[in-house]
Amino acid sequence: MKIASFLLVLLCFAAPFAQAQKIPANVADKIHFRDIGPTRQGGRYVDFAVVDKSTKIIYAATASGGVWKTVNNGISWEPIFDNENIISVGAIAVDQKNNDVVWVGTGEANNSRSSYWGNGIYKSTDAGKTWTNMGLPESHHIGRILIDPKNSDVVYVAALGKLYSDNPERGLYKTTNGGKTWTKVLEVKKDDGKFIGVVDVAMSPKDPNTLIAAAYDKIRTPWTFNEGGEGSGIYKSTNGGRTWKKLTKGLPGGFLGRIGVAYAPSNSKVVYANVENVNVKGISTEERRKMLEIGIPLERGQSVDGTEMYRSDDGGESWKKISPDGVDIGGAPSYYYQQVRVNPKDPDHVYVIGIGMWESRNGGETWETPFRFGGDNHAMWIDPADPEHMLLGYDHGMGITYDGGKTWYHPDEIPLAQFYAVDVDMAYPYNVYGGLQDNGSVRGPSSKRGGSSIGLEDWNRTGGGDGMYNVVDRTNNRYLYNESQFGPLSRLDMETGESKSIRYTGDRNMRWNWNAPIVVSQHNSDVIYHAGNKVVKSNFRGESWTEISGDLSKNDAVKANGTGNIQYGTITTLEESPIDANELWAGTDDGNVHVTRDGGKTWTNLNANIPNNPEYWVTRIEASAHVPGTAYLSYNGMRRDVFTPYLYKTTDYGKTWTSIAAGLPTEPVNVIREDHKNPNLLFVGTELSVYASIDGGKNWAKLSNNYPTNPAYDMVIHPRENELVVATHGRGIFIADISPLQGLTAEAMNSDVTLFDVQPAVQWVRGLSNTSAYTNFDGESRADGVHINFHAKNAGKATIKILKGTREIYKTEVNAKAGLNQMIWGMDEIVSERSEAQLNQMRERFGRFGLSAEDLEERIAQSRYITKSTQPGEFTVVLEMNGKKQTKETRVLQDIWYKK
Repeated sequence: MKIASFLLVLLCFAAPFAQAQKIPANVADKIHFRDIGPTRQGGRYVDFAVVDKSTKIIYAATASGGVWKTVNNGISWEPIFDNENIISVGAIAVDQKNNDVVWVGTGEANNSRSSYWGNGIYKSTDAGKTWTNMGLPESHHIGRILIDPKNSDVVYVAALGKLYSDNPERGLYKTTNGGKTWTKVLEVKKDDGKFIGVVDVAMSPKDPNTLIAAAYDKIRTPWTFNEGGEGSGIYKSTNGGRTWKKLTKGLPGGFLGRIGVAYAPSNSKVVYANVENVNVKGISTEERRKMLEIGIPLERGQSVDGTEMYRSDDGGESWKKISPDGVDIGGAPSYYYQQVRVNPKDPDHVYVIGIGMWESRNGGETWETPFRFGGDNHAMWIDPADPEHMLLGYDHGMGITYDGGKTWYHPDEIPLAQFYAVDVDMAYPYNVYGGLQDNGSVRGPSSKRGGSSIGLEDWNRTGGGDGMYNVVDRTNNRYLYNESQFGPLSRLDMETGESKSIRYTGDRNMRWNWNAPIVVSQHNSDVIYHAGNKVVKSNFRGESWTEISGDLSKNDAVKANGTGNIQYGTITTLEESPIDANELWAGTDDGNVHVTRDGGKTWTNLNANIPNNPEYWVTRIEASAHVPGTAYLSYNGMRRDVFTPYLYKTTDYGKTWTSIAAGLPTEPVNVIREDHKNPNLLFVGTELSVYASIDGGKNWAKLSNNYPTNPAYDMVIHPRENELVVATHGRGIFIADISPLQGLTAEAMNSDVTLFDVQPAVQWVRGLSNTSAYTNFDGESRADGVHINFHAKNAGKATIKILKGTREIYKTEVNAKAGLNQMIWGMDEIVSERSEAQLNQMRERFGRFGLSAEDLEERIAQSRYITKSTQPGEFTVVLEMNGKKQTKETRVLQDIWYKK
């Protein structure tokens, strides 16, 4: 007990006084992320741009996965917007006069709970190879880009502005000099001073100076989706935007939501508009205005008029309703859809894109479902020369059809999965679990046996709905606790396949977050927790529950009953201390932070103790595994249009807090994790990237080797493999070996050479493998072999030897670079050495591959010896450099889990 107490005191003193030291670039840039997918689940496609004279060239824009390009009609794709400092896209357009010019409008124009902001309009003059931000940084969400077909320098941009707050930059913008300068040509402003954004704009096929634009008076807060207001409407200009007229004849007035507009390409007189009519019969204008502005839900018996289709046959001067009364053509929620497309050769053939598809072939007299494909649809392109050739983008991917929708090709190899949470098990190789936006829950391997590629077939579905938390009982890898949106919780027995609903139903008024936290106790895996606005506990796998807290939110009555598929005043993060089973931390979407140290009998609100407390959405509380009373806290202000990073640390159970956000860029924080080996090693996932600190948060370094700009929504560190698993909301799962960072101290960086701990590796048995589709995603496995990492202060020659007992069985030379280096031993023994003549033959053969002289000699050094596989057992790794020698022990494990 005395020794344990002494060690505990040492830790308490050591952690706060970690020497300030930033991870150098020659180390941070070597931390490589493996992209493992999944891909079949797709992602939210929001727009397409296709080269009319060569329709095999397609640009696909996604909500949170960047921009993808194909030059072979979808046979293969490449990401072309990964390295910008923003990821969300709302619109894309290609110049049909000069196909090398492509415009991207950042910030998704759908008002989803996971819609990310943009920072303006981007232009490429080399077909997407490079990009330049051309301004409009406060546009935030761009709904449409139009290029004048007669003058490439004239471009229009529909800017919605900020999602959660008002800003004067909302409106329709125009450039006449290719984006060098912009003018707001349509500004809609209400009597109360509120600026209204423009969500859509259409250009007359006959006259590019004739435009029809849709203004959208939206109200969006963290606790409500409100449909619209009195500022929404349709406007027309016939002089390139110099003057505008509001169109009203035949259109509804009052309270309107989102509006989609489209000209018939073959007849400039025909215009369609899909209008969200949110007027409610029987109540006054003042009452309806109050309901929308505050977020008061409709009462029983009240209903909005619904989403309606209108048509004009005189270029927009007058309109008539063409959808049946009481039938939504476009579907709900309209803030998420409202796209209209018209057959390029038939003005009476119109499509409305929504949760499903609507089609009229007779100008709106009758409506039907054109094809049973897609679902939650957002983007559509119709070939101007062949209307049977179409593209459809939706929440689950995209499709290409050549027969008007009878059959579809669905590219399944693009990694666009939008994860909400991630967990891992203890299998070999370990599996990764997570919940996906609109695509249920999935399980996939962190690596394939022997290092082969991870394909789309390697993933399994473990749950439905919008997938959220998936948490594994790691003591047996058998029980998976997962949920869909707003709290439905199940226990899946992964041996029998049995799934049982274990949702807590004791309080029917319980509010559950969209992504409600699940915790499996690290101290007793039979104990699980689930959090709504209260915390509930089960002592045996969810068979029964007990409330162990009161309402931990602010419980604002108006906000808690907000409108638009929202439950607010809920717990967003729940954490059990790895040190003390009675210590729990909870954070809420309305900014409350609580801790209990007696298993939930009493909870302490810590808000007043947090300096400059924003009381925004609490995204994570991480309890330390090393030092009692230490925890980390992150807030995310994105839902207030605040993008400052908020990150705090406490060492006294929340009595005092210190900000550790200094050095992080202006990116909201989603998650923080403390390493299980090194208490000074921290990882942060923001809405745009991943950062690491080796000095307890004093300095931060970006980890971007093969990690694209993308939201790091959740992270977990595998306790055995020492890998950081990152769940992105747009590009699937990324995994990095962080074992070098665990030993990266100031002393290590100042030493000539430092050999880090060597992770054991399994010697996989080769055998039967599954077949795979030819067109597939090649998810990157961990390279087969024992990974040997070392840090060199300066470049030079290093020799690595492997000993079995005292016998040297393998050696190789490495041209070490300054910084982090890695050599992978293939678990083999040297049998004999090749002759110089044989090595020269290999030099000649490898030289044909275009390798540099340095890489060529590295390859020759690795091929100098003829080897055979070694047997599993204990080994010693010896590193020699600059006259110094260091050793580490490692193991080669037998593949006892192999089954034929």
